[in-house]
This record gives sequence, C-alpha cells and structure tokens, in this order.
Amino acid sequence: MNFFDTNLVSCRPLSNLADLLKWSSTTAQKYSVSSLNSVYYSIDDQKPKFLVCHDMKNNYLGDKFFQGSNSSTEYSFYHWNFIDTFIYFSHHFITIPTESWINAAHENNCRILGTIITEFENGEKLCNQIFQNLDTIIDKLVEITCHYGFDGWLINIENKINQMEKLEYFVQNLRQKLKKCNDKLYQIIWYDSVIDSGELKWQNELNCSNEKFFHNSDGIFLNYTWKDHNLKNSVEMAKERFRDVFVGIDVFGRGCYGNGGFNTSQAMQKIHNTDLSYALFAPGWIHECNDETQYFENNQKFWSLLGKFTQKRTIRHLPILSSFSHASGKKFFIQGQKLTNSWNNLNLQSLIPLVDNSYWDFDDGFFGANCLVLEAGTNSLFDLDLVVNSAKVFIFELIFKTDAELKILMDGEGFYDVQLNSDTDNSELIILKKFEKRIHSWKSMKFFFKFKNDLKLKNIKFTTDRCLKLGLIRFFQEQDEINKTKKIKLNPFEMDYSVMKMEKNAYLLVKIYLSKVSCKFYSVFLNRKLGINSSKNDNLCYIGSSKKEQFNFCLKLNKNIFIDHTNESKNDVLKFSVIIHEMDKMMDNLVNNEKIFSDSNSTHDLNFDFPLLKLHDSSKLNFLDQIVYDLEFFNTFSK
Repeated sequence: MNFFDTNLVSCRPLSNLADLLKWSSTTAQKYSVSSLNSVYYSIDDQKPKFLVCHDMKNNYLGDKFFQGSNSSTEYSFYHWNFIDTFIYFSHHFITIPTESWINAAHENNCRILGTIITEFENGEKLCNQIFQNLDTIIDKLVEITCHYGFDGWLINIENKINQMEKLEYFVQNLRQKLKKCNDKLYQIIWYDSVIDSGELKWQNELNCSNEKFFHNSDGIFLNYTWKDHNLKNSVEMAKERFRDVFVGIDVFGRGCYGNGGFNTSQAMQKIHNTDLSYALFAPGWIHECNDETQYFENNQKFWSLLGKFTQKRTIRHLPILSSFSHASGKKFFIQGQKLTNSWNNLNLQSLIPLVDNSYWDFDDGFFGANCLVLEAGTNSLFDLDLVVNSAKVFIFELIFKTDAELKILMDGEGFYDVQLNSDTDNSELIILKKFEKRIHSWKSMKFFFKFKNDLKLKNIKFTTDRCLKLGLIRFFQEQDEINKTKKIKLNPFEMDYSVMKMEKNAYLLVKIYLSKVSCKFYSVFLNRKLGINSSKNDNLCYIGSSKKEQFNFCLKLNKNIFIDHTNESKNDVLKFSVIIHEMDKMMDNLVNNEKIFSDSNSTHDLNFDFPLLKLHDSSKLNFLDQIVYDLEFFNTFSK
C-alpha cells in the first residue's frame, strides 16, 4: 500500500475518456477554494474584455502541488486587475485548473476556466466515442466544474468532426446545464477551430461558418493569424455581441501580427482599433523564454507596453484584504520576521494592486514573500466602485513603514482627498476611535469610523514625500471582523510516518491529521535544530500551507541520521517539533498578537519522535538535508 495517496498530493488532469467516465465526486479529492464574489459575475460591456489563456510547458508544474513547493522561480501571474477571465490550458483531454490557480484568480476577483480539448486523429476518434454517451459526459463535466469550484470551460475541438449535430448538442447542453447551476457565473468559450461542415479550418474571424458555436457559447476565441479584414468582418457579424469576440494573440508570435513577445502591443493596437475583446495566449513566454531571474523586470516591461489598451478593474465589495504578497520568494515573512527558505504557493497569493511608481521588495515583507513599495508622492492603491452605508461602522487598518508623514486619502462621488488619519474633523467621515502600535519593525494604524452619508467610494490613496512600504491592508465592516471560529483540533497521536532509504539517504515521510479546519488557511513550520526552542524564528523553515484535514511532508535527512529497522541501537531517537499556525479569515491574529509563535490561540507546537530513526552523533543539532516537495516521486514506495 502506498504511503501517500497521489490524489492527496497534487492536482491532475483527465487524459482520456476512461478517466472521465470513472471520475466520481465521492472519491475525487475536494479542493479547498474560495468562490468568486457574485458582484464580479457580470462584466462591463462598455469596454473590451480581456482573457488570458495560460499555456506553459503543458502546465501541471510546481503549481499542481496542494501545499506548494520550494521553487522560488515558478511562474506566477499578478496582472489580475487588467483581465476578466483566466483559462488554465494544457493538451490533456480535460484540463482541470489546479487548486492554487483557482484560489489566486478568485482572490483577485477573476473568473477561471478549464479546457476541453481534442486534437488530430486521436481527437476525431475520441469525439466519436463522446458522441455515443453525450448526456453522461455533459453531466460529468458539470459535476467536475461544481466539485472543484472553477467557473466554466474553453472548448477547443481541433480535429475533423463527422457528426456536427452532436457537437452542437454538446456545446449547447453543457452551457445550458451549467447555467442552470448558476446562470450568471458559468461561462463557455468556443475556440475558432472546426467549422459547421465538420472540417478543421481556422477562420481567424467570426463568420457564417462558426456562428452557431458563437450563439451557443458566451464568446469565441479567434485564432491568431487574423488580418485587418478578419477583424472588420467579426465586428459586422457579431453585431451587439462584439465584446464577446476575443481576438487571439500568441505571445510566442506564431503567425501573429507583430510576432508576439515584446511586440505583442502591436497586435493589441489593431484589436483596440476595432473595440473587440482580447485573448492573450501564453504570456508565460516571459518566464519560459527569458532569464527567470529577471522575470519581474521583464514582466513589468511586457505589461507596461499593453497598459494603454487595458483598464484596471474596480473592487466592488468588502472586505478588502491584502498582504501584497506574490506566490513565491526566497524568504518567507510572518509578522515581518524572516524565514530564509525558498518557497512557492499560489494559494497564498494575495489581492495584488497594480500601482504606477511602485516596485516589489522581496527583501522585506510583513506576511508572505514581499512588500509593495510606493515611491514618494500621491499614489492610488485601489480603484473602487463601492457603495457604503452611513449606518455601518467600518474598520481600516494599515501595516506600513515610512520615515515620512503619511496621509491616507479616500475619494468618492462628490469629494476628493478626504484624509482618514487627520486630527481635524472633515465633512465626510466620523472617526470613532483609532489605534497605533508597532509590530516588530512595522507600524500599524487602525481606525474605526463611519461615513456621514450613504455614498460611493472611488479610490484609496496614500501621500508621502518619501518611499512607503506596504505590508498589509484591511478594510471591512465591523461585523466582518473575525468571529470566534472553531480552532483546528490537533491530537499529537494523529500522526503517521514512514521511513525509507534510497541512494544512501534516509527519508522521512509524515502525515499529520487535522480536523475542524475553519481558518483561512494554516501554515506549517519546521524547527530545523534539535533541542532548540522552536519559537526562535532563526531555527524555523516554512514547509507549506493548506486548508485540508491532512498535511503531508517529506524530509531528506542528513548523514547524521540512520534507520534502525531492528530498533536495537542505543543511540538517541530523532525528535523534532513543528509549529502549525492558523490564519483566521481576516488575518486578525496576524496583527493582534505581538509574537505570532507564542500565541497559544493560533499556534500549535507539536513534538514528534521517530523511534526508527537514530542519531550517529547526538551533539550535532542539524538533521535536515532538504524538504522534498515532489511527493509523487515517492508514491512507488510502500510503507
């Protein structure tokens, strides 16, 4: 029996019809994902829409692991504020978005779709098999969508079709059944490929050969080799639905106007001139085909060239909660305290603002990978479209660093630059109480206030005459502040482990069982030194984060540790501790406790001993060689 069930370790696609037919929600791993807030179900048709299709090395890379990995150079996307829909793409038959990408998208108020693809001769055979059992397969796909918590599908049929009426039935009924579950949330996007005759014949435009699929879907994703006349034809054909025509742009440049790459803006300009919507394919090119160590610089260059064709989406709901953290880094910060191991976990990507005159500092942060640094002057952080009620009490808290005076400003309909942290009364706000304190090297300002009138907020801004580091922002109604949630129930005996030896190294595989997990997530930290107080941050390394009731990890042990299968050795047994830290829904415990690892309400210090593992030399405190994240590698080994 395998010690780790692979389904509990990583997300995976369904590569063939047999896998789809045997898939069952009763046995499939349940994702722990947040839902897209309903205020973002509708998209403003007064401006072009923006779709990003993420295809990178066939995907399911480090992003597939539920608990993250130790790669600080994994690709991550953070220009969510420019786009409306994110498609997770691969060449597997059924591409289910990974848990981490769903959480990152929804955290940033963006739809995320999976992909259904059939290709070439095998695709033709597969479609013929699908057509023999259409309703069952449609029901399976609807169940998968709801089970994993994503928001619809891209349908990409790139092969000849012999029974077009059945393909039309498939598209129409999949969409209808999803709409019955949630009419405003779920979307089906059709890729410009097979036409009404059944031929695989890319049109590069909307026309009478593919309009049936356009009418039976929420939009069409045009192929990339279009010309000016194709765009004109598409506008005329789509009529009032012209915003539902997504014009394809291949960042790899394969036959695309401008040849992609850093010239992608040339194709964007052409599309912009027609008012059609954008479909950007494979922006992972920035990471995949350029220097990984320069990813953020290259990414900034790429998106800055597209900036004039995009509009930032507004935030339309509370709470607003952001630690400004990316999904990976060479350090992990908690309350500004630095842990020095590399990590990657898209589940922890925060709500990311896009601010002119700013940059990311990965050598400092309050929680996660980094902080956001605003340059001197007045900087708009979030654009809002937020109706506030004068009867409600609101809480605004900012964790920051600056050597200069800071002004926290709000704009709304009919007023500008109202200062929240002013000592004088103003015409729009009633300050009920305010608090200031320090959390290590970071400063906290927290305000309880009311608005004098019902109104619509439009902006949050900051003014300083020096750089401003932002570590955390929280803005919410008072009743949203964290209630007393059920804590994780931990039992020291709810742990199982296995040891093995491979290539002269000992490996320790551990499963921790948790129950009543109702926090935002929990994080697991390992004390790397034996016999040393685990509350000292210098000795802790970050293993991963999760919301699941089972946490798995594997340690490659150093040469000081050996396996005593007979249990006859008198050497000391390996003993170490891990800390599990709960993060509540509003990250309240992160700001209310001065020393996060000494707070008994949100941390659990677990001490484990492993009788099968012994120390050659008890005076040596280090036992860890590395944390192993690709647990699928060990799935072939038995207990």
